Amino acid sequence: MSGTTATTSSVATIGGLAGTPTTTQVGAQANNPQMNQFLTLLVAELKNQDPTQPTDPTQFVAQLAQFSTVEQLTQSNTTLTTIAQSLSSSQALGQYANMIGDTVSATATTISVPSSGSPTAMTYNVTTPSLSNIQAQITNSSGTVVRTMAVSGTSGTLQFNGQDSNGNALPAGVYGISLVGNATGGTSQSAGTLSTTGTVTGVTQGSAGSWLLQLQDGNTVNVSSVTGVS
Repeated sequence: MSGTTATTSSVATIGGLAGTPTTTQVGAQANNPQMNQFLTLLVAELKNQDPTQPTDPTQFVAQLAQFSTVEQLTQSNTTLTTIAQSLSSSQALGQYANMIGDTVSATATTISVPSSGSPTAMTYNVTTPSLSNIQAQITNSSGTVVRTMAVSGTSGTLQFNGQDSNGNALPAGVYGISLVGNATGGTSQSAGTLSTTGTVTGVTQGSAGSWLLQLQDGNTVNVSSVTGVS
């Protein structure tokens, strides 16, 4: 009789534990996916134990050790990946830092305001001369055209002085720039490319992980857009 009472009590106790609400983790392992998986497995095993035939303590400890080993291996892999990424970034930084002092030519898709104080010179190359009203078009972050500069011929140079179409100084920032023209019907489309040349004064990493070269005139160019180094 006493055995039956003990068994009933044990079942009730386990049932009470099974209904225990989820607790909030705190400390260094809070919200760690591997730790959450470990705790889920642990709680599931405790909830599904037969009170009359509890798990062998030796096997239970061995399972805990296995869980701990898996967690340590996962953390080691994460650490090694972080180290590899840091080494890769350091190698890239060293490579591009060697370009400081060099003169580079690069395709221009953005332009910075203000510049060093002197107008920014750019070279244009018209690849679709059949278009009409070919011009360099400068847009702000919202895509609004704030300045246009007409070009003539299939190639040449132009200068941007940091002003809008009304001669007012544009707010500091990065602006988009492109060479466009009008097709039949007035549809605007790309007319060619713009490029800039300058001396590299520094190297920075963009928010997306790309590497940017800072030029003497205040502009920055993506290393992937560089077409020549001298």
